[in-house]
Amino acid sequence: MQALGRPSLPPSQTGHGPTLQTLHMVEEVLRRQDRPISLNRLKALLPRQVMHRPLRLAIDHYRRLGCVTEGSKGVLWTLNADSRFWTAVEDWERR
Repeated sequence: MQALGRPSLPPSQTGHGPTLQTLHMVEEVLRRQDRPISLNRLKALLPRQVMHRPLRLAIDHYRRLGCVTEGSKGVLWTLNADSRFWTAVEDWERR
């Protein structure tokens, strides 16, 4: 099995980034959604209050890793864990 392309390195940042707990909370809420949700709705669904900047950094982190898609209607968890999907992606990359 061939390894997938490496994600880009995160940009350098000043100040504090999202905590591991924040990343887990964001992932948990996004995985439960079946439609894109706005950042304001995501903030409301989180079990504890998160400031906008750490939330934005968490979304950017997951987007860089290919787990999240963000568009005009909001944010959606799009990571596909099905092995058949990743086998197909590997075939696409070979072409």
